[in-house]
Amino acid sequence: MRRSPALFLLFSCCFLICSVAHAQDTEQEREDRMLMMNIDRDHDKTIKIHPLHYGEVFVSYEKVRSPNISNEFGLSYFYKIHLKDDGWLTEARDVMGIGLRMSQRYYTSKKKSAPFGFFHGPMFSYRFIVFERNVFDLPDVPPSDPDFRYVGRLYQNAVDLSYHLGYQFQLGRHFTTELSGGLGGRIKIANATNGGDLIEQNIIGHVVHSDDGAVVTVGPSPQLNFSIGYSF
Repeated sequence: MRRSPALFLLFSCCFLICSVAHAQDTEQEREDRMLMMNIDRDHDKTIKIHPLHYGEVFVSYEKVRSPNISNEFGLSYFYKIHLKDDGWLTEARDVMGIGLRMSQRYYTSKKKSAPFGFFHGPMFSYRFIVFERNVFDLPDVPPSDPDFRYVGRLYQNAVDLSYHLGYQFQLGRHFTTELSGGLGGRIKIANATNGGDLIEQNIIGHVVHSDDGAVVTVGPSPQLNFSIGYSF
């Protein structure tokens, strides 16, 4: 019987702790519900096309997560990529490739709700590119010829990390248009069997590593984006 007050006190403390935790969870759930109620449900999803990306077919999907935050996911198909040419010039080459983009946007307008108005935020992108055969224009000679040189097909992986600023306009009830720009950095890894020196001569970017079959470069990644979308 002497232990009953101690047990009662222990039970009371546990009950109070659980009650406080439940109250905190309930308050957080209430705040989350209030935030979700402030999302514009008529425009919280947007499908976009980006027509000004040369050598690339680029589509994206933007989803509003809170009244002023959204996430955008993009998918690209590449058919042209530039390599170095004479001097400061570049030359477009035929390729096949895919690209993925992921970004988070913070909308700052007090008069408009996301996804409209001024926004800023980080973007991450990745691309994998397969170049056309004999992209280095080596002479087409038989293996027995003294000038014959075997170089494998050129593959390229690239990773970008950048920060973007822009504005998204509402056109009518559901259509949108967006203009944005960004600046960041890009790392490229290019591989071609027995072609390290040719890659180094032709790839765009500052070379930080090279060997017989691979080159790693870094460089700035300025970006300008225009899109037309449909929100719903």
